[in-house]
Amino acid sequence: MKRMFAAAAALLCAGGVLASGDYGPAYTMFKAYTKPDIPLARFQAGELGVLQPGMRRVYLYTAWRAIMLGPEIARRPGTAQGLARADGSAFGNGWSDGRSDGGTDGAASSGNDDFTLRTAAVLGLKPDDWAARNRIDACPVPARVFARATFATLAARPDATKARVDGWLRAQYQVSEACQQAEDARYAWREDKQPEIAPPQPLPASEPAYWRMLRDYQRAAWQFQGEYYAESTALFERIGATKGHPMQSLGAYLALRSEVRRAVAAAVDEPPGQRERQARALEQRGEAILADAALAAMHEPTRALLRSMRAALTPESRLEELARYLDDPRNDPYALDRLGDWSVLMDGKHPDQRAAHAYADWIETVQACGRQETCDAQAAHALERWQHAPRAQRGPWLVAVLMLSTAMTPEVEKAALAVGADDPAWATVRYHLARLLRLQGKREQARAVADGVLQRTLSPATRNLLREERFAAATSVRDAAGYLLRTNVDYYVPEGERPKEDMLNDDGLAWINRNLALADLVELARIEALPAPLRARIAGAAWIRAGLLDRQEEGRQAAALLAGLVPAVAPAAQRYAQAPSPAERRHAVLVAGAAFGLSADASMDSAKVERVAADEATASMWCSFKPEQPFGEPRFVWRLPPPPPAGDAGAARTELARLAPMKTATGTLGDDVLAWADSHPKDPELPWLLHVVVQSTRGGCLDDDAKTLSRKAFNLLHKRYPKSEWAKKTPYFY
Repeated sequence: MKRMFAAAAALLCAGGVLASGDYGPAYTMFKAYTKPDIPLARFQAGELGVLQPGMRRVYLYTAWRAIMLGPEIARRPGTAQGLARADGSAFGNGWSDGRSDGGTDGAASSGNDDFTLRTAAVLGLKPDDWAARNRIDACPVPARVFARATFATLAARPDATKARVDGWLRAQYQVSEACQQAEDARYAWREDKQPEIAPPQPLPASEPAYWRMLRDYQRAAWQFQGEYYAESTALFERIGATKGHPMQSLGAYLALRSEVRRAVAAAVDEPPGQRERQARALEQRGEAILADAALAAMHEPTRALLRSMRAALTPESRLEELARYLDDPRNDPYALDRLGDWSVLMDGKHPDQRAAHAYADWIETVQACGRQETCDAQAAHALERWQHAPRAQRGPWLVAVLMLSTAMTPEVEKAALAVGADDPAWATVRYHLARLLRLQGKREQARAVADGVLQRTLSPATRNLLREERFAAATSVRDAAGYLLRTNVDYYVPEGERPKEDMLNDDGLAWINRNLALADLVELARIEALPAPLRARIAGAAWIRAGLLDRQEEGRQAAALLAGLVPAVAPAAQRYAQAPSPAERRHAVLVAGAAFGLSADASMDSAKVERVAADEATASMWCSFKPEQPFGEPRFVWRLPPPPPAGDAGAARTELARLAPMKTATGTLGDDVLAWADSHPKDPELPWLLHVVVQSTRGGCLDDDAKTLSRKAFNLLHKRYPKSEWAKKTPYFY
């Protein structure tokens, strides 16, 4: 109960932490795993893309409602910006007594605005001092914005003297100090009592009434921020009752807010009945504000405050009230921010909610699968619900069955095929239909389903997922290449602009690095539809592998391809082609790999191939060719398909078996350079190459004899070439 109460009380403070990224198993940055990459207004109206189990409750409820309503959702999406309010993004930092913490002008946080500069000057602080600026702006954003607006107003008054404005700024700084001390007390680790911060003092009667009333407001704000709620309530009530007070319209609302804070702070251990009585008394105060037409500007903040008060003070009854309301998808869940309040109150375990409300059961079923190694139990539960639910309620459960299963019955397949293209669930259903058909071995049907969806305009994450499935069902190297690349959905893409498909996910990396033979790599590097930097990297990988295996024909083809894409490589490619022996071809490849930063393996982000600065070159071409762990789906469905059976897998296994016993790139290059120094002692590249070997042993992937190798290369460099620039740049071995 206390846990629920604490979660509810958060409604009166900053909102819940928002995800900053979708990183997770199998690079979920390609999946929009926790939050839709579709604009929230469109998601709210039924454009769901492919649903993910990592999504927060507010998104999954929104999806449940859309699927329940079907195509009708487009005509009744609910309150505009409702989902943005529910997930807190409309407020920037979240809730703050029903008032926005975000959307403010730059003055709220600038360290060089007039308010900050003037305050710093009055207090003798350095305006560019980060700590000083934080002290000046320690209060919540709405309070800071309001302070700046007040400062601008009073500074423009004809009776504004320097002494009066400076006095107001000093008092405002005292309010800010109270905010800071309250924040420190909330998170303090120290046990010693903090020094008392002095409150602003009343102005003498000789000062004009306007300035005295402003000071009264600052004194009330200081009491409130310092959590002296009885005192702040009395002061705010007096302000609301004082005709002509510049803050009179705020007085009653702020007094109510003070009383709400006091009640919540004192009610942690009080029984539900007592808290219910307190809530009713506070609602009566709020109703008096709502009945006063003169306070119309404060009606909406008052309603929001009363809602957050109910959630914080009586979370049990408020949760049940909200849950019953959300049962009917025809209700607007965003009206009065009911969905947002329900989501906060649901933090913690509420098995009773799952038993009593179908949408809560559906959300928990979907989310639980994202937390499990196997989803068998969730899939069975979803299937049972789908089979026995009333027809009008089956839509969400069909989606859950498809999401969570590894096989589908003919009845499920028939139902999935019957979902219309105007249904909000369509993209999710078709994606999982393609996946399940692939798992059944019906690869041609899986390709047809995925291709059909990909003809539509899709969000980047939705497109990524369908490309994953289409890639997994590919029939050839060329076919697979068409679906190899993905978009990082963490990158912002302006509305209407096509996102770049320029990155490899784990499935593509495993396919290129472990499933393709040399001939396949060369074929892949020839495909002009792929980005030139990626083609160059693939050609470079093929060239290195061919050099290590002494496969001359594939090596010449790969080198020529790379030289065509990166002309600076042409001399090295020619040197390789003209080399008369395996050792010389191998040496040529290893030197080119270090000089151009090539790798024997593809990487997620394929940078442009260009010559590396000579003093930055290292042997970073590969770590190991030994078999990796079998490619799998880290958390069952979430859930990257395995690479396609495209390419000569038998030849790839044979080649990798020959490469597997080899040392790391550092060890291989080091041994090669030391042998080359014996056989070609006059090679002018040797000083640089010995430097590269020593630098490569500094870290990264190393063999057991790396230290010995480093010492040998260092000693040879300094013995044979002591006056070279590379000896001077190599003062140590590692």
